[in-house]
Amino acid sequence: MSLADRVMVLRDEVLDTVERGDGDPPGTDVFDAIVRALAAHGETAPGLDLTLHDAIARRLAWGDTEEVLLADADQVVHRLARAVERALRDPLEEMVVLEVAAEVTTAVARIVALAAVGRAQRDRAARSREELAQKRLREALAEQRATLIRFDRG
Repeated sequence: MSLADRVMVLRDEVLDTVERGDGDPPGTDVFDAIVRALAAHGETAPGLDLTLHDAIARRLAWGDTEEVLLADADQVVHRLARAVERALRDPLEEMVVLEVAAEVTTAVARIVALAAVGRAQRDRAARSREELAQKRLREALAEQRATLIRFDRG
């Protein structure tokens, strides 16, 4: 049984499904990314986990905040650390799991940060468009006032 399979057995414990029920508990996307990374560990150069990226983007789109996403990832890593300490007998395997978990958590933080920067840029662009529209409106009103004053004098 591979290390990824042995960690997958810990899924219910790490995600606290007893407490939360059968639905997708918070942090499922992080745990699954850790298992995928463990399955590929040592075989390929780690790249962008598009599944994780999509899951994080989806959660942000559905209204989860950056703080909630980072807290979920943190909880998964803490529960995973306790579970692998208890379940794995080889300290080297435990170290590999924790290293991969740290890499995935870093990826989550990077995805969240990029999303936050993107949202800030969109907000700034919208604010700039609104300010420009307000300026044009003020100019149009000033021009209308000037025209009305000319008509009144004429």
